[in-house]
Amino acid sequence: MIRHNIFSEDTQKAVASASAIFRRYPFFMSNYKWCKELLLIKKNPEKAAEAIRLGIRHANMLNLDAGILPVVYIDWMMPAAIEDILNQGIPERIFLESMKDIEIWIKVYQKYHEGRVGLDRIEWVFRSVAGKVRRFGSLQFEEVTYDFSFLIFKNRYTSEYRALACPGFKVDQDGYFSGTNGRVFTREYKTYVNCLNETVTGFSADFKRGAVNIDKTLILHLSDWELCLAPGEKAVAVHIPQGADLSPDKIDSSLEEAKKYYPGSLLVCDSWLLDPNLKFILPERSRIINFMERFYKMPIMAECPQILERVMGFDCSMERLESYSCSTSLQISLKKHLLEGKEMFTTAGFLPW
Repeated sequence: MIRHNIFSEDTQKAVASASAIFRRYPFFMSNYKWCKELLLIKKNPEKAAEAIRLGIRHANMLNLDAGILPVVYIDWMMPAAIEDILNQGIPERIFLESMKDIEIWIKVYQKYHEGRVGLDRIEWVFRSVAGKVRRFGSLQFEEVTYDFSFLIFKNRYTSEYRALACPGFKVDQDGYFSGTNGRVFTREYKTYVNCLNETVTGFSADFKRGAVNIDKTLILHLSDWELCLAPGEKAVAVHIPQGADLSPDKIDSSLEEAKKYYPGSLLVCDSWLLDPNLKFILPERSRIINFMERFYKMPIMAECPQILERVMGFDCSMERLESYSCSTSLQISLKKHLLEGKEMFTTAGFLPW
């Protein structure tokens, strides 16, 4: 077992039993070594996840418990992962805090696999093991390539922010990217950006609604406004783990600690937790509402609102919603809201820090 155990007692027992079985097969030892190299040396969670999925396929062929294989590999590589993190100058406590996310996703797997220990969010979890995603208190942080479809500007004198939609995107009559939520559009607009020597013009984001203002274009004078973030640049993303304490003081503490490790003046995020429509299904003083209101909000293309899987369940869909049972007040409010023909949105945003 590992030097610092990150698993629950039940997971530890399941891993110990499965480890003994997988060690008997030369294939799994070879597959593990390659996954470890991809993850801890090459720092490529995507390729490591691809390799382990092939290992899972092999385990299925041998009629072994394939779902637990990623958990076993994580258990085996944990001492090396801790050493790697320390060499990066990251305190061990931060790494171990980040590893709590693994047990969260193991429990999600158990819910949909008759209580068996396993993991299917492999690439996401591997990003934490590789030290790419780090948890500071309530929130997780990650260096990413900014890819939202907006140019973010800051006023040189007032510190106000504006965001212009990048050119070439189709937007419907309500200011959402065409195809969002599978919604039908009656009108469609194509975004553009017109750059002259002293001005830039385009459709701006409505930071309150999380949509594009399509009624009129916005002209920014570059003597007053500077471009502070554009697609393709390095950014810091914030993620919200399941069950995170969103109390204002906990969020403030998380942001302050993370700021010591990450450069830049803006955090970016995309989540159901940024949707302004949450105010229709949650109390005004809700911690979630308080968190949502911290962000400048922008639309993002998502065929189905993320809130369905995160609040109702990963086996829920709009087609199954009417017969889906509810056990929390949020589920009840959400179900009523959606069945009345109203919408929720996965929303992008940024937060100055």
